[in-house]
Amino acid sequence: MTQDLRSTIDALYDAFAHFKAANDERLTTLERAQNVDPLTEEKLERINTQIDKAEETLRRANAFKKYLSTPLERNAEDAEHKELFLDYIRKGIDGPLFAFEKKALSATSGKDGGFLIPAPSIDRVFAILSAHSPMRQVARSERISTDAVDILVDKDLPDASWAAETEERAETNTKDIAQIRIPVHELYAKPRATQKLLDDAQIDLESWLISRISEKMAALENSAFIVGDGEGKPKGFLSYDMTEKDAWEWGKIEHVKSGANGAFPERIPADFVINLMHALKSQYLSSAVWMMPRSTLAEVRKLKDPTTGHYLWQPSLDKTPTTLLGYPIFIADDMPDLVNRTASSSIAFGNFEEAYQIVDRQELRVLRDPYSAKPYVEFYTTRRVGGAVVNFEAIKVGRFEE
Repeated sequence: MTQDLRSTIDALYDAFAHFKAANDERLTTLERAQNVDPLTEEKLERINTQIDKAEETLRRANAFKKYLSTPLERNAEDAEHKELFLDYIRKGIDGPLFAFEKKALSATSGKDGGFLIPAPSIDRVFAILSAHSPMRQVARSERISTDAVDILVDKDLPDASWAAETEERAETNTKDIAQIRIPVHELYAKPRATQKLLDDAQIDLESWLISRISEKMAALENSAFIVGDGEGKPKGFLSYDMTEKDAWEWGKIEHVKSGANGAFPERIPADFVINLMHALKSQYLSSAVWMMPRSTLAEVRKLKDPTTGHYLWQPSLDKTPTTLLGYPIFIADDMPDLVNRTASSSIAFGNFEEAYQIVDRQELRVLRDPYSAKPYVEFYTTRRVGGAVVNFEAIKVGRFEE
């Protein structure tokens, strides 16, 4: 399909070139006589229109080329894209990018400028993000191609009923459905390098750039997933309104209080985490995890079962995570630290895969800037990400408060 379009455009270009050459002299004569043939102008305009339409069709076909081509063709295209990307990083647009513009610039250059990072490199970025972000390790994530995603969530399970084979079925009630819109927000990083480093052929520029981008963005986005206010960034799960069990409603997160500001209960400290664990409905327990900063973990490691005297915290064994009451612990230092006599939400327990949704735009764009930070070259890199709580039942927060 794409090859046919290219052949069509090439034929149109050839036809136009021959037509133009054959009529140049005649047009010059007619213009001097101020007697331009309207049929000639009309023919020129018609051919130009055909060329424009064919080019537009080719651009659209290129957008879907990765879905139409074979794996071998896609691999070759990815390799070409990567080579051009690295040339752009080293040299800017003075390299072979100009030659590539004639073939498929729209596949590599965004409408707002910059160079789109190749798909295999994007996968490497997300792999590093997941490794550095505890929220990405436990929450649900999805890549999208729009500026927002709308998610329909059942606030409760729909009604159901038993019926005999010949018994009439009464209609069941449909529970309330919530629509949650999760927009994506722009996140950027600006790693810089010297031109001498870029010119060094021994440097793996792709790995260098990806690691700089990923490490900086992972720290920022994980903080937003936890405490972000939703203004120009994802909304973190600790930014939602919180309430006790008796006043809980959809849109709020239930918290369990320890009874002491910035501390576990003095009499039986273990009771607090036990109560927090049992506040979560049993349907969410299979994939539930603990999340806390290191300051809270330091106190959790001291907790003992009041009846047996055994520690509730269990160390990691052969790649298995450390556990508390049998559930994995994830360290998230973006959560508020546990500070004595200061109320804080410094521990959470829940099924984050059900509770929190992360959305990513597929594209990552790099704009090479050799001017703003001379003598360094800056790489202004942008991506778009969003996040929000989608199930308010599936997460409970421990509040160290009286």
